[in-house]
Amino acid sequence: MIHTPRLSLAPNWWPMARAEQHAYLDSLLDSPFERIYLGESVCSLRDRLAPRTLLTLAEQLQQAGKEVVLTSLTLLGSERDLALLEKLCQQHQFAIEANEMGAVGAAHEAGLPFVAGQGLNIYNLASLDWLLSLGMTGYQPPLEMAQPVLSTLMAQAEASGSRARFELELLGYGQPPLSVSARCATARVAGRNRKRCDTVCQERGAQRADSLEGDPMLLLNGVQVHGDRPIDLLDSLAILRELKLDWLRLDPGPTLDWHWAADLAVALREGADRFDPPVVGMRQFWQRQHTTVALSNE
Repeated sequence: MIHTPRLSLAPNWWPMARAEQHAYLDSLLDSPFERIYLGESVCSLRDRLAPRTLLTLAEQLQQAGKEVVLTSLTLLGSERDLALLEKLCQQHQFAIEANEMGAVGAAHEAGLPFVAGQGLNIYNLASLDWLLSLGMTGYQPPLEMAQPVLSTLMAQAEASGSRARFELELLGYGQPPLSVSARCATARVAGRNRKRCDTVCQERGAQRADSLEGDPMLLLNGVQVHGDRPIDLLDSLAILRELKLDWLRLDPGPTLDWHWAADLAVALREGADRFDPPVVGMRQFWQRQHTTVALSNE
């Protein structure tokens, strides 16, 4: 039996006006994504949808047959951030994506299932088992984890009986989030500080930073920094099936163009070994060699 990954849509990391957010979310009702992440994961100061509005949209997506996960911030740095997390955990209809350990604790206390985001940096079986005991239902490996290391970890989880208790999800395509900071790079470039930023990110969007040679290198996205060149595992669909990947995650980037994902969904159902997106990104980084694959449970 062929293991077929399903498509998930990453939360919108990119700044958008509220009207644009509504239009974008409405477009997802007929999308090929079976799981959709909603909410603000970058900065609570952005003009985001109110929690009540977000829940209404989540219910609409759920009625359209989508699985909805509410995402948490990647960094908690203020009372405002904590209040947003508390509101996420007060509802009991949707699981949350825990992007830092504060969200893990809040979800556990509320009895909410959670997906362990890639920012938790979980590398070994002991950590996976501990998160499972707290309510984890999904695992996103750190972006820098090489494929041989992930294969070894999944084999260990299979042998211990833990693998059947969680779903594996990988960022298959999209601008990788590399770091998050308490300071806002976008505000700094505009001569402002984070507390008095006037949401300059929504005026300017993600700002590209070039290398000294003038090559595109990074995207400055408020407090979060992304790689300019997308991660691209779509030439390795056969390997992903061998890993028994449950969810193949896509980030459509600042343009929010996901429409080619319908062709990818067809390729997955037909058992294709590879797929070429409109813009090919970094492909071989996660299969890099000379990687130590012995993982400790200590």
